Amino acid sequence: MSFFSRGSKRRASNEIREEDFQRFEDVPELDLTEPEKEISAVERGKLVRLERIQKKRRARRIRITVVCTVLLTGILVYFTGLYGASLALLGDTVDSIRIALTPGPGFPVQASIPGYVESCPLAGGFVAVGEQDLVIYSANGNKVRSLQHGFANPCITAGNTRVCIYDRASTQLRVENRSQTLYETKMDQAIFLCAMSPNGTLAVFTDGGLKIYDPMFNNILEFKTDDLPTAMAFSDDNRNFAVACPRAQNGALGSVIYLLNTDMEDYSQAVTVQVSDGLPLKVEYLDRQNVLVVYDHFAAVYSVSDGTQRARYDFGANQLQSATVSGKNTILLFGDGEHSELTKFVVLDMDMATIGQADVQVRANSIFASRLGVYVLTNTEIYCYALDGSFERCLEPGSKPLAVIDADRLLILTQDQILDLNAQQSETSADSSLNQADESTSLAS
Repeated sequence: MSFFSRGSKRRASNEIREEDFQRFEDVPELDLTEPEKEISAVERGKLVRLERIQKKRRARRIRITVVCTVLLTGILVYFTGLYGASLALLGDTVDSIRIALTPGPGFPVQASIPGYVESCPLAGGFVAVGEQDLVIYSANGNKVRSLQHGFANPCITAGNTRVCIYDRASTQLRVENRSQTLYETKMDQAIFLCAMSPNGTLAVFTDGGLKIYDPMFNNILEFKTDDLPTAMAFSDDNRNFAVACPRAQNGALGSVIYLLNTDMEDYSQAVTVQVSDGLPLKVEYLDRQNVLVVYDHFAAVYSVSDGTQRARYDFGANQLQSATVSGKNTILLFGDGEHSELTKFVVLDMDMATIGQADVQVRANSIFASRLGVYVLTNTEIYCYALDGSFERCLEPGSKPLAVIDADRLLILTQDQILDLNAQQSETSADSSLNQADESTSLAS
């Protein structure tokens, strides 16, 4: 009897809340600071309850939307016959929704990656690998995965939502997303390099040549060669692929660049670029028609369709220390890491024309870039420049900066923590303004 009484009271209470909702949902927002618009304690309590009802309704709508999206996607996948190929992509979508709906602490957050090796952007956050661990952080600062890889020489390459970690000079590799291991395998021969496209297509170059796998790890292209690669990259269309290899020619060390497409029936259709005066260090697609190759003494842009050289930039007497690409801009850091007077950088457009440069005059370790700026990393500081080379500010993150990551926001990865670069810049500007104000006050007094 008491059970039904409580149920009746609960239903009555719900009915009252719904009636209140209908009554008050169109009432304009009240300014409680004005006496003539003050409301009674009873009405105030009803408004508080209404706010709770609205929050619950919004949360319920989000859950219903997520469930409907997943079900509809599953139905479409089933009836279009793409079940196997789409299942992993559906899992990535579910991961994205789950992570987006999970509150995070934001940045900065404490983080330590012993024996840091490298990092890559991943689905708005980033993935980083050290000597023992692989860690994945979301865009809101949550550590969504951490695992021990057990590889002696770990390297990573990432797409939009998944990462391949492989043991260079060994035969093992694994592909992970933000929630689980998708697949792991042992190749027949030693792995030299791997590269992943945005959709998860994976290229693996072993001692016997190149193999390309689709997102479900089905082999879709084989390319046999005795050459060994120093750089590889996909374009953003997931099909065009470039691999750069050193090659001895007439007693001198040159190189060969292979421009492939995953739609090719066989590798004999590959476009080949022969170079006699450069060792390839980095390759990147600037767009779907142009591919950049950075050599030890120059950088060049080639046509994807026929391999013709479209532009070239010679380094002269400058020694290349680091190179990065942001959009269609190429940023080159020159120096030897020891003599500060040799440290400088240049920003090049797609025609290899100089659009910015600066003498850094410090001992630098590496360089990173975004679409708006250039960041030179030293052992203790980050020097920030505009793309035209004008100096903006120097940041001191508190411990050795390891990388600047162009994720959902620009992040600074240090030995001890992960910081929001723009927030750090704002704090630095505020501190500078306070210091200037203090100096002005001192002078006035």
